[in-house]
Amino acid sequence: MNNPKPVKKLPQDTARKIAAGEVIDRPAAVVRELIDNAIDANAKHITVEIEAGGIAKIRVSDDGFGMTKEDITACAYPHATSKIVTDEDLLELNTLGFRGEALASIAAVSRLEITSIRQGQIAYKLTAFGTTEHKVVPTQWSKGTAVESSQLFENFPARRAFLKKPSAEAKHCKQSFIEKAISWTNIGFKFIQDGKIKFNFQPDETKAERFVRSLELDESVNFFHEVSFQDKSQGFDFTLVLSDTSIRRSDKRNIYIFVNGRRIWEYGLVQAIEYGSQGYFPNGTYPIAALFLTIDSKLVDFNIHPAKKEARFKDLSPIHHEISNATRNFYKNSSIAELVKEASDLYTENNTLFEHKNFSDKPYKTQNFSQNINTHYSHFNIPKKINDYNEKDFSIATTITQSVSENKHPYAQKYAQEYSPDFTEYTEQNFRYLGTTLGVFLIVELDNILYLIDQHAAHERILFNHFMSNIGTKQKLLFPYIIETESEADDKYLESIKEELEQAGFDIKNDGNGTWQIESVCTKWSGTEEDLKKDLLEKHILPNELIRNIAAKTACRSAVKDGTVLDSKTAENLAKESLQLEDKRCPHGRPIFISLSKEQLFNMVRRTE
Repeated sequence: MNNPKPVKKLPQDTARKIAAGEVIDRPAAVVRELIDNAIDANAKHITVEIEAGGIAKIRVSDDGFGMTKEDITACAYPHATSKIVTDEDLLELNTLGFRGEALASIAAVSRLEITSIRQGQIAYKLTAFGTTEHKVVPTQWSKGTAVESSQLFENFPARRAFLKKPSAEAKHCKQSFIEKAISWTNIGFKFIQDGKIKFNFQPDETKAERFVRSLELDESVNFFHEVSFQDKSQGFDFTLVLSDTSIRRSDKRNIYIFVNGRRIWEYGLVQAIEYGSQGYFPNGTYPIAALFLTIDSKLVDFNIHPAKKEARFKDLSPIHHEISNATRNFYKNSSIAELVKEASDLYTENNTLFEHKNFSDKPYKTQNFSQNINTHYSHFNIPKKINDYNEKDFSIATTITQSVSENKHPYAQKYAQEYSPDFTEYTEQNFRYLGTTLGVFLIVELDNILYLIDQHAAHERILFNHFMSNIGTKQKLLFPYIIETESEADDKYLESIKEELEQAGFDIKNDGNGTWQIESVCTKWSGTEEDLKKDLLEKHILPNELIRNIAAKTACRSAVKDGTVLDSKTAENLAKESLQLEDKRCPHGRPIFISLSKEQLFNMVRRTE
């Protein structure tokens, strides 16, 4: 039990560190705040340099308008800013920064050095650290401002102890850099990590070009299109960058939202793009997309999150509506253009008559439109389309072919014995597949009992059994996966499970410095490099539980999803195998189906025979 203590005002040094922790929680936050300042200074070129993940040093230099002696003397004190004067100015924000907290926070938790010059004046250098007196002296400098933060959290051990490895912190710094570079295409950006140039973007690229290059996508920029909407009467306009329907991902992580130059997390705007693209992407997949929304500052409030990662909109509905419409119209017109192209090709090939219609009149301006729209890019983790599923995808018998004697792993022996039942040949008299309802339930009648089978859970259990029965068999990767750990605890954990992983079919090698190489994986595992890292390191679970956990996640990723439409034969085969499983639960413990007898149904409607 706590004993009562008197209320005391915190010492200035402690109070400033606590306050700084809300703004600067890791090196990436320093990168974010300093780039914001450079953009607000009308810079045309910004260079970001980091060393040791930004823990040892972060330096951001720009060619903006710089600071006077008075500015540089005041800039690193709490609540010193040139961007607002009164609270009413928050309604007219046109800058990224406005609170006057960033430089003061950086100075509170690191060694801060700022060199700057206003054109036609003398250059000055400021040094500040903690609560010590700031020093400002004349210096030599040519243009703009350079801000350097070194030895982050040197005086704040409680925060420094929670930093990740330099390689992991460097990834976060890179992400902060990318999020700014994507949005501000009129500015040239350079990112240097430990002396090596990682990114060098030239000013005035198109949004599609900058977006594709920043995310280091394998796909060509020719498969990304810009869609613009302008209606000043509503107080907002936007540009969308949308991928072709042939380029998709299995989740929404590659849908980026930028509002007035800031990347924010706003579910409603992601949903608008999702709604607009529905019906044009295979089941469970999404486009790669970016929204660049410019809105009147009176209609949005960014002053609700320390890192400005969230915003409150006065009315999101009209914005949601226009974004959804623009997305839908783009994909509709793309589909029409593709049909026209296919018909035109058919006309050329067969020399048959076809009247080529012009479908180019669109309500939205587009660039790079459908030039290579039929080119198909496959992605490792794209769920299958309806016609790609066939009987063998659901057949336990076709997968559990390796004899127990050939595979010595105990998991393989256990599951091969337990989940290789003697299949019953259902007859038309005792089994009837009736169809699918609500996009997920297979309806079956068997021996006067009605079954509602969850197609995802059922397929998930079947794939899980496949995986477990093939533990120990390997498939060599053409290019090894590289996993970079974020802490020494991750390294120790991987070392502790290395033997178990190798027995299961995962050949893993420690390359040192937090880098691990995966050369082989279990034959039934599927996913991306990032999926494998997540499977291994998301939870540091016991080795004997790890393989089952990996199998469950792999099965969940690969199984048919809610809303996937199966042809009748495939659905019927899935239903038959589901009903013959010994364990009638998915790997996560949910039941695969529910059953209702004729008597139960009669009782529900209060009917007696």
